[in-house]
Amino acid sequence: MALYNHFATKDELVDALLDRVLSRFEPDPVTDNWIQDLRRFARAHRRLLVEHPWAVAPLFTQPNPGISSIRMGELALGILRRGGFSGARAVAAFSGIIALNYGWSSFTAARDLDPEGPSHDVGAMLTQLPPIDYPLTVEVAAEMGAYGSDQHYDFVLDQLLSGLHAMAGAADR
Repeated sequence: MALYNHFATKDELVDALLDRVLSRFEPDPVTDNWIQDLRRFARAHRRLLVEHPWAVAPLFTQPNPGISSIRMGELALGILRRGGFSGARAVAAFSGIIALNYGWSSFTAARDLDPEGPSHDVGAMLTQLPPIDYPLTVEVAAEMGAYGSDQHYDFVLDQLLSGLHAMAGAADR
């Protein structure tokens, strides 16, 4: 109850905790390569979410996770501006990276909360499906066991960044 001497509501307490987590975001130094800086930003953001899996869901539901989220957004928007993105396109690109990270982190956080749970044996489960009914799924069952892996994340992030890089300079058309 002593906490409520400092916070009027549970939401204020959660907001303060989320701001504290996001304040731990440590961006890499800026380079002259905006796309590499954006890649490093995305990876650092994902690492932060992985380190604090309890925070992933509340970050979706709390309307004001604090000034640290704004600081992170400002950094990302600055990187995107260097790539020729501004306004709605910059916001869309930033939102895409954040959505990728929250989605990826939501999956892995849920899986990692139950280390002995069924999500750790997805590949084995999928190999047991009848191949006549699910030929494509059975074919990639081993890879499905790695669903949410760092390699899969890097592949998807690279595709997103390649698309943004291709749009650079034409961002506001």
